[in-house]
Amino acid sequence: MRKEARKAPPLHILSYAEMEAMPEPEWLVEGLIQKRSTALMFGKSNSFKSFLAIDIGCSVSTGQPWHGGRTAQGKVLFVATEGSVGVGRLRIPTWFDYHSMSIEERENVHLFPREIRLDVVDDVSALISSMASIGTFALVVVDIFGGSMAGSEIEDKTARAWVHGIQRILRETGAAILTVAHTGWQDDTRARMHTHFWGSFDSRMRVEGDKEALTSTLTIERHKDADSTGQWGFRMTTTGGSLVPVLDDAVKPSKTSKLSVKQRTALDALDDALVFKGVTRQGTEWPPCKVVLVEHWRSRCYTHGIADKDTPEARKKAFQRIRNALQDKGIVRIYDEHVWRCF
Repeated sequence: MRKEARKAPPLHILSYAEMEAMPEPEWLVEGLIQKRSTALMFGKSNSFKSFLAIDIGCSVSTGQPWHGGRTAQGKVLFVATEGSVGVGRLRIPTWFDYHSMSIEERENVHLFPREIRLDVVDDVSALISSMASIGTFALVVVDIFGGSMAGSEIEDKTARAWVHGIQRILRETGAAILTVAHTGWQDDTRARMHTHFWGSFDSRMRVEGDKEALTSTLTIERHKDADSTGQWGFRMTTTGGSLVPVLDDAVKPSKTSKLSVKQRTALDALDDALVFKGVTRQGTEWPPCKVVLVEHWRSRCYTHGIADKDTPEARKKAFQRIRNALQDKGIVRIYDEHVWRCF
């Protein structure tokens, strides 16, 4: 009797040799965004983050260095979920005019001029198919985050579906994805979104702007697979009815808006606790997002390291001090021995 042919396994599991042969991360924009990765740019309204996103995207489309950093040239898709006419007819053309780019040098830029639901499978499939009909893309810029989903930006179900959609786009198109988002209403240290969104990005960068002075700064907050450093200051140049960022080393981030290293560590610990131990409570006194026992948060803080001395008393005092500070700033809320972030 002939032996039946073995069926191919449904999933490809890497051997050790294949693991070692995996390619090292490469920069799409040196020091800023890696190829085939997800990045988040977040900041307050009027911080000029959309102009910075256009600056990054257009630099990739032309292969022009981004303020001294190398770029890997490729097609770029801007998904303008709001203000698409201004983006397509004014802001992007003005950038090209300012940098004296020819018509031929502008051909790598494309625009999807409306909102999209990246938490809906059919919309993700349509986007992937439409991109494939044009060619291979290096970068997708989604601006603004709130217009890129059918559900709510603070719902767990929406967050998980959206992240799956983004990862699918990344896998099937090979493009990096830069998402632009607003900060929270009370907490300007992070984007206004569910914890699962926040933790999913390979890179996070914070934008601070001064509307009156026409200045902005961009600071790397995290790279998963690279050194998490990098800071740039810009002066916004008015030209052609729009704005173009020009590097200015004299422009620095505001010191007063920053949290201490220990406070940021405590917030990272809270994010971890919410992911692994978070629950949803019913009732008017509870928020729509997940909450977690203060004790779980405290335990995660101790694991992350928030005290200068590794003694029980030092850890206890450090946690109490940081917890009170974050409550006073309106960044976290505590009720009935549970804690949550204020989005």
